[in-house]
Amino acid sequence: MQGGDKTGSYTLMLAASTVMVAATLAQPIFPLFIRSLGATTPQVGLLLSLKTFLPLILRIPLSFLGERLGKKRMIIGSLLILSTAALMYSIATSFILLVVVVIYESLSSASNQFLMATVSDLSPRDQQGDAMGRYLTFLGLGMLLGPALCSLLVDQIGYSGLYLTASVFPFIGIVLVFMGAKGLTESESINLESSHPSARESLRMIFTNRNVLLLSYCRTSFATSQNLILTLFPLYASDILGYSDSTVALLFTVRGLSNTLVRFPAGKLSDRVGRKKPMIFAYALLIVAFGLTATVKDYNLLIAAFALYGFSWGMRAVSEWAFLTDLVEPEIKTLSISYLSSIFSLGSTLGSITAGTLATMMPYTSIFMIAAALMVPPIPVITAMKKESGE
Repeated sequence: MQGGDKTGSYTLMLAASTVMVAATLAQPIFPLFIRSLGATTPQVGLLLSLKTFLPLILRIPLSFLGERLGKKRMIIGSLLILSTAALMYSIATSFILLVVVVIYESLSSASNQFLMATVSDLSPRDQQGDAMGRYLTFLGLGMLLGPALCSLLVDQIGYSGLYLTASVFPFIGIVLVFMGAKGLTESESINLESSHPSARESLRMIFTNRNVLLLSYCRTSFATSQNLILTLFPLYASDILGYSDSTVALLFTVRGLSNTLVRFPAGKLSDRVGRKKPMIFAYALLIVAFGLTATVKDYNLLIAAFALYGFSWGMRAVSEWAFLTDLVEPEIKTLSISYLSSIFSLGSTLGSITAGTLATMMPYTSIFMIAAALMVPPIPVITAMKKESGE
């Protein structure tokens, strides 16, 4: 990257951090927040599945819309929606109102895909692992700061106060987007110079790529497994283990810290040894992390499990996104990122629905073991991917 490009890229990365802070500040206690409004455990799973299903169906249409309106408008609009949605959460008084807010909030799901595509466009083709590592490190910072603030503040200001706090960060992101607008303009000019295939042709290019389809399966498995944990662990920790809201949030802070720390070196590593080896290692560690979550009750051991969980997640994410940028043509990169993000939402939706259903039939710990088992099949699938240049 040139000096100006690098400055614009880092500014946009900081904007991505604010998105993640807003999105994750109340995430550790969201199931508890839903239940505090009188919802049952199946309703908790239903709402969380809706929260992930709507982005699933909206990301690709929003991607096409963004190509017409421009990335800058789409990102700023998304941040405004994210902020006002947080304000709406802070005054919600019933499960039905939460459903309305979740539907509205889903319209903000386009911001990350456009920020990521722009940073990738501004980076050399042979340094995509490094670029994705840097970008996802900034996302990880947001995922670290959000739960950390939750742990510090939830006992003092409650659920409503958390959402009021979350509403501030997207406005900081808007300022950063204006500061980094040069990068957005350059990225759009790059896209305009290349001949864009039609929507049908773009989707055909994605769906006929064998490695992209195999990658889709792996992401679906991880997202399904993760949402079994995200939906039920806060309830398990509160009801069965007796931990406070702030203590639960601290575990997610530990996850965010290890997730953040590994992302930049993981990007460098994937440029050096290829994408497949770090991915296999990450999925193997996820089996251990989720297995520990299911079997240990000591808080120190749970801290270790969540640290391992975050480390594995970060290494997996960087390697997968870098692998995607290796596989697709520049003119369909934004759409490809939208597609892979939608695949993640599909898995998350399946995980939340399954969690709510299984919780009525079996113990939480058995469901966490299912989450661990879901991480086994991706390993041979990754091995079956064709070798890429540089591996």
